[in-house]
Amino acid sequence: MRLNRLNSLMFLFLAMAGGPLSSGVYAQLSLDSLDPRQMAHDIYSGVNRGSPPASVALKIAEVIRVYRFRCTRVTDYQVFVQRPNLLDIKAKCSGDPLYGVTVASNGYVAVYGGNGMVSALDRRDALIYSFGATGQLESDSRLTADEAFDETVERLQLGDDWNLMYVLAMFAVILAGVIAIAAVWFRMWQKRKSKQKHRRKVKPMARHTVQATTSVKDQLLKESERVAANIYKHPSGMYIARGKRGKRRFFRSRTWAAMYRSFGVRMFETSAPQMIGEPMPSDGAE
Repeated sequence: MRLNRLNSLMFLFLAMAGGPLSSGVYAQLSLDSLDPRQMAHDIYSGVNRGSPPASVALKIAEVIRVYRFRCTRVTDYQVFVQRPNLLDIKAKCSGDPLYGVTVASNGYVAVYGGNGMVSALDRRDALIYSFGATGQLESDSRLTADEAFDETVERLQLGDDWNLMYVLAMFAVILAGVIAIAAVWFRMWQKRKSKQKHRRKVKPMARHTVQATTSVKDQLLKESERVAANIYKHPSGMYIARGKRGKRRFFRSRTWAAMYRSFGVRMFETSAPQMIGEPMPSDGAE
C-alpha cells in the first residue's frame, strides 16, 4: 500500500514538473509493481520476515490476478508447505475455489487451481489467516491449550471403536511374535538336550541294488527293442541303458536311461525286469 501511494505521488510530482521524463519513469514504476518475479519475492520475504498478514494477502491477490485468475480479495490463506527457498500457499478468494501459489526466493512463481483441484484448508497443516471485508486480519487458527485438549478428547471419543480394534490387533501381533520366539527357543533347547542321532532318510534318487547276472542281462537285451543308441526297451516297460564302461542298468524312464548312457549318472535306477517265460535267478549280480 505504501509503495503504491509513493508511486502515485511521484507520478503527480513528475506530471506537474512536466517533461518527457515523467511518463517514462511512471511506466517503469508500473512495470515493476506488476512484475510477477518481484511479487513472488515480496510474498516470500513477507512470510519469512513476519510481515503483517494483510499485506501478504494483498500481494497474493495481485499475483493471482496477474496470471489472469479471478480474485476480488483474499479471504483466507495458509502457508501449508515451507521449504528452503520455496513456499507453497493455499489462498481462498471471495466467491472462488482455492488457489495454489508457489513462490521462491529467486522470483519463481506459479499459480494454479481455481477449479477445485486444491484441497481444502486444514488447520492441522499450518496456521490459517482469515480476513474481513475491509481486508484486515480478523482471526487465525491458533488453538489455546483448552481448545487443543477439547479437540483431542473429541477425536478420541469419536474413534473409540477403532482405537479398541487397533489396540487388540497390536496385542495379537505382539503375542504371536512372542509365541513364535518361544517355540523356536524351545525347539532349539530340545534338540540340544536330546543327543540322539536322527535317522538317515532314504533319498528319492538313491539307486536300488540290482540282482541280475550277465547272462540274464544278455537275455533281457535280446528280448528288448532298440529305441536309441545304447538304450533298449523291454516289453515289460523297463529301459536298459549301456553306460560308457559297458555296464547295463535298468530304469523306468527313458530320460534317466539317457542320462546314465551319456553322463554315467545313476538316478532312479530300478531292479531288472523278469524275463519272458522264465523266473528271475538268484545268483550274484554283475
